[in-house]
Amino acid sequence: MQLRIKKDKSLFLLLAAKAVCGLWWSPLKAVVLVAFAAALFFAAAPALAEPPSVYTSSLSKDDSRLVPTRITEPGDVVSISSLAILPLENLSDNPLAATLVTDHIKTELKARGLFDIAKAKDVNRFLARRRIRYTGAITRGAVREMGKILGVDAVLLGTVNYYSVVGKTLIVGLNCRMLSVSDGRIVWADNITYTGKDFEGVLGLGTVKSIDALASMVVKDIIGNLKDRFFVRDSFYGPFDIERVITYPVMGKSGGKRDINVKFLNLTGEPVMVKALIGTLEYELTRVSFGQYEGVIDAPVAEGIHLVDVVAMSAENKSYAFSAAAKVVVDNTPPVISMNANRAVFSSKKRGFVTFEPKLISFEEIDEWNVKITDSEGAVVRSDRGYGRIPTKLMWKGDDTSKAFVMDGNYTFTLQVKDPAGNATEVSNVILIKNTPPAIDVDVDIVEETVLFSFHYNPDEPIESWNIAIVDRGGNIIKVLSGTGKTLPKRFEYPIGKDYDIKKLSFKVEAKDVAGNKFEMTKTIPSLFANKVPFAGLKGVKNVLWDDF
Repeated sequence: MQLRIKKDKSLFLLLAAKAVCGLWWSPLKAVVLVAFAAALFFAAAPALAEPPSVYTSSLSKDDSRLVPTRITEPGDVVSISSLAILPLENLSDNPLAATLVTDHIKTELKARGLFDIAKAKDVNRFLARRRIRYTGAITRGAVREMGKILGVDAVLLGTVNYYSVVGKTLIVGLNCRMLSVSDGRIVWADNITYTGKDFEGVLGLGTVKSIDALASMVVKDIIGNLKDRFFVRDSFYGPFDIERVITYPVMGKSGGKRDINVKFLNLTGEPVMVKALIGTLEYELTRVSFGQYEGVIDAPVAEGIHLVDVVAMSAENKSYAFSAAAKVVVDNTPPVISMNANRAVFSSKKRGFVTFEPKLISFEEIDEWNVKITDSEGAVVRSDRGYGRIPTKLMWKGDDTSKAFVMDGNYTFTLQVKDPAGNATEVSNVILIKNTPPAIDVDVDIVEETVLFSFHYNPDEPIESWNIAIVDRGGNIIKVLSGTGKTLPKRFEYPIGKDYDIKKLSFKVEAKDVAGNKFEMTKTIPSLFANKVPFAGLKGVKNVLWDDF
């Protein structure tokens, strides 16, 4: 809009000049024309913009700690038509992050059509022959040699700083720079870090919920600033650049200490002082070797992702800011998990087993997990542990650490999980190992004209099914009664008809528990009476119809 107004003003001055010149002809005409020409020039020329900073920072522009480098001198124009993409350094928690982000970069570059991209196999062959494993510190000589062998104008390299999910927050951070193969100088650089909530609108609409989608947005915005022509100025970049920043541990509880290590790529010099900034706090780092500084910072109290800025001062007393150079995550909330068992009782000697299915309910990473199985006295009979994602299923066959079967009894299966911050959660299930059949005592009495059966057993006995039958001497079933669960009657009466010889009758009781253990008992009914009774009814048992017995 500003440029359009100035153009309109220029047009007005031009018309005015023509009008004035057409009104008279005098020696003053030349002076008038010169004056109008000067006004036309200054009206048409755009205002000089403030030179941009090399790095953007979340710090205030008025912050006295930050004096960005300014572009002051014009230079040569470098045209780039071909590009080699080096493997990105991966400093994130995701081992596949570098590959995934590189794929996004290639896709975006091909979509823009600015450069011819060297084949990945040719780039990898060059790196392998030169034994270059770490591309972050590639030498200028190697860059120039790559230009000659691969036939490219520039080399693109960088670092994936973040590619992770913390709680319900996504975070992706990428640092890229382009080196000219003519002299190995940096001709372009950019650094972007986004979280999924950066795009959140009203009522949470617009929040990015896919980390792959967020990575694509980061790459799109970085590559969107990439041009095929660059002005190369000697003062465009400072004497050093950040190679990597590591905080350890990245995630932890509030109030703890975190180590920070900063490695600089020294272009023409190294910093004389380096500070790490998190929130309103400053921490001066100690030089431990050439270009490498380390120190200890305090984790903030508030939960969430806290970005760490780095400010470095050169020998010329100029400060260079590197925003979002690292992150510190504060997490005080333990994971939320559940665990289901497919059975509560099993027989280990019948090749039984129990399967546990743990489930992570909260959306977060798991650093480690461990399992312990304890007996009724609290002694550990079996344990196991692992790192990373918890297993979808855990199975126990009733054995101990020596692979021998444990004794019958109750055992507590406990699963503990810890997140990277050290917050722990436990869930437990009690399992009964049972290798003995149900314990049932049967008493038979004769009361007048009735045979009375009494059953004595533990009401907590996990009976699955039972069967009571009266048979004759030939094995023929006269009457049978069966049921499932804990419906085995404590007592029932049975009359004997005139057609049966009591001496030849017997009864058989069978019961099976949920572990598959089976109880069997057979007894003869003594002949103590011979009167006829037309029917028999079950007494004292509710909800059981047994009218024909």
